Parts: sequence; structure tokens; C-alpha cells
Amino acid sequence: MNCMRVSLANKKLSGDKVLVAYYPLCDPAIGDAVDAAGMYLDAGADVLEMGIPYADPCLDGATVRASMERALAQHAPEDAWDDIARIRSAYPAANLQVMCYGDIISGMGVDAFAARVAESGANAVLSPDYPDANRDELDEKLAAYDMLSLKFVPYNLDAVDIESLRPYDDGYLFMQAVDGATGARSEVDPHVGDNISALKRAGFKSNLCAGFGVSSASDARELVTLGADGVIVGSAIISAALEGRMAEFIASLRAALDSFGTA
Repeated sequence: MNCMRVSLANKKLSGDKVLVAYYPLCDPAIGDAVDAAGMYLDAGADVLEMGIPYADPCLDGATVRASMERALAQHAPEDAWDDIARIRSAYPAANLQVMCYGDIISGMGVDAFAARVAESGANAVLSPDYPDANRDELDEKLAAYDMLSLKFVPYNLDAVDIESLRPYDDGYLFMQAVDGATGARSEVDPHVGDNISALKRAGFKSNLCAGFGVSSASDARELVTLGADGVIVGSAIISAALEGRMAEFIASLRAALDSFGTA
């Protein structure tokens, strides 16, 4: 049984809020993979969203781009898979998710990619730019290894998008909270609340988690008041890590989400 599917379903049932924390694999500024993963998990991350470094991260802002540049300057992409395996060995019960760009999947081939993810010990995959025309094959291969195929919910959500998301109502859905790339923002865009409400009216039952632009504990609280079941935080965690306050910052996000208690 996929531990991530079970734990996130339990989160939804209990009303506890989900913290998905982006971890940039192979970035030397973050430190050893196992040590860093332990800091994330101990500070309260529910899901470790592990980013595979890529040369053209088109959906990401300057912070994540710089992180991937640092990673690729010292590591081959294969090192990322080895780090995931090390994290899994150290933390057998952790929820480990791969985040990667579609070219990585296409370059490896779907069969080889799914097998490599499974071999590394990850529970789920999110590839926001992977072509929808090829997604059925990817979903099938991941399902064969009992892995979740997660879906990115666009900022400009429409009725067609909603219907296309129904097969992915499992674990969590990644709600794009701003109209643009990743990176810290000065305020929360309330439009994500409209998208969350639309999915809930349509009967979606999984955790609806808002990401892109979440830069503080107050942002996390505001997004939950807009209806989010949790948040996804990346750039702000990397920035905190560079300033030597990563664990403290993740713990502040955890405390903000826990302040809502259970349903």
C-alpha cells in the first residue's frame, strides 16, 4: 500500500492541513540529502517534494532556477535518483514525491522513468508540463508500481479542466495560487479560493493544496481560510535555507497550519 495515499487520506478525514515542502535535490547549498530531508521531516513537512534538477525550469522563478544551476554545476541528473534512494532508506515511512519537468520523462522513456522512480522508493510523481496527450501512458506505468500520479491545477481553471482532473482526485491536487512562475509574493491572490470552491462544488475529495508564491506562515493561514487543505512551499524554503533558518521556517509553516486544528 502506498503510504502517501494512506496518510493524505487520513489527513483529509481528520481535517489536519497538509504541508508539502519542496526539496531541491543535489543543491550543495542545502547540504547532504539525508540530513536535509531529516530537517524537513522533523520540522513538520508531510510530503517531501523532491525536485529533479533541470536546465530549463520554465515554471520556476529565480530562486529555484538558481538552485537547479548550483545542482547541475556539481552533479549529474542520475545523482538525484541516488539521493532519493538514500532518503528512502533513512526514512522508510516518509511521503516522498518526485517533481520533474516533462523532458526528463521523455528523455528517459516512460517505462524506464517509472521503473527508476519505483526503484528509488518514491511514492508519487508530479510533472506539471508533461503533455496531456501522453499522460494516460504515464499514469498507467506509475499505477503499475502503486505510485500516485499527481496533477497541477492551472490558475485559469475552467470546466474542461475540472473534468480532466477527475482521475487525479487522489492524494492531493496542486492548486496554482498565482498567475505566473514560482517565487515569493507580497500577498496572497484570492482567486485560488474561487478555484478551490469550484473543485469542491464539483465533488472533489482529495486535499486541495495551494502552491506558488507562498512565502510566510501568514500566507499559509490565509490560503487555508480561502479553503485550501494545505500548502506547497518551495522558493521560500530555499531562501530560508540559504539564510541558515530552514528548520525554523518550516516549523513556522507547520504551526500556522496546525493552528486551524481538526475539522
